[in-house]
Amino acid sequence: MTVAALNRPEAEDIKVADVRPDRELESCNHLLDDHDALERFYDENGYILLRGVFDQASVAEARDAMLRVAETLGLARADDPDGKYTGGAFDGGMEESYIYSGIAARLIEHPVNLAVMEKVLGEPACAVPIVQYRTYPPNGPTTVVHQDGFYSPGIQDYKPVWITLTPCTREMGGLALAVGQNKRGYFHNTAKPAPYPIPRDAIPDDAWATTDYMPGDVLIVNPFTPHCGMPNRSDRLRISFDSRVQSAANPSAIAATVKAVTPDSITVDAGARGELTVKVDADTFIRVLHPGKREPFEGFADYTVPGMRLVVVRDGDRAVMLRKASEG
Repeated sequence: MTVAALNRPEAEDIKVADVRPDRELESCNHLLDDHDALERFYDENGYILLRGVFDQASVAEARDAMLRVAETLGLARADDPDGKYTGGAFDGGMEESYIYSGIAARLIEHPVNLAVMEKVLGEPACAVPIVQYRTYPPNGPTTVVHQDGFYSPGIQDYKPVWITLTPCTREMGGLALAVGQNKRGYFHNTAKPAPYPIPRDAIPDDAWATTDYMPGDVLIVNPFTPHCGMPNRSDRLRISFDSRVQSAANPSAIAATVKAVTPDSITVDAGARGELTVKVDADTFIRVLHPGKREPFEGFADYTVPGMRLVVVRDGDRAVMLRKASEG
């Protein structure tokens, strides 16, 4: 597969308003116990949709935890399982806030749910320590059309996971995917500034699909699959989160605390994995101050300081990516 991004300075950018997901995503439940068939579907279509496979009590627990946060933000009542919007101001930027800490990890690591993830990976699974939590109100933010892998270089054999904690109909703005477009490399236009928007004509109009999602459903999105969150036109919050799972035996992404920094290296405490020192260079994808913005290699040792919590992705003794850690 060609993985290079595009370089088209004059291209028109695709917008969420351009996306018309007229196709219906297919359930893959019948393939869950046949990993080879499940992987073939994933490789061909760019996603796996599993209906009602997560433990419902654990989903409700995660929902209630996010509703308690929503109540503190004035967005919904903690005792309203439908998450009806109560009219509070939403300033955004909360997706990786510490106030959500542990909700995703507890849900994914529930024994029933982790067993599902192991079937998806074909081996014991663990979570990548990157999570985005979303309590998006009506007419709130939408995620731009993007490919996850473009922003997370070096994480090998992981699978992005999207989970809704309340019913998420088309009206509420669930994810729309460009089916089968995962086999064509990256579409992000590096001739333009971050987030390097995808050109309008790069994705066929008839590739887009979505569905009505329910609590307990799990959507796995290929890192190369273009996707976006659709507008929420309901009267409720869209309560969901994005995470990632990877091999438990050979994780390529680890959470660590910075211990020391030089102009071309970083030493971290990786917990049970001990102390690690990796080289950093101009090709390292650095996002240690803000998870959504690449920082320059120049001055790396000045703005990366001991005590920072990072996700370190490495290839041997070299850092492929350094990213501000989510709280999980």
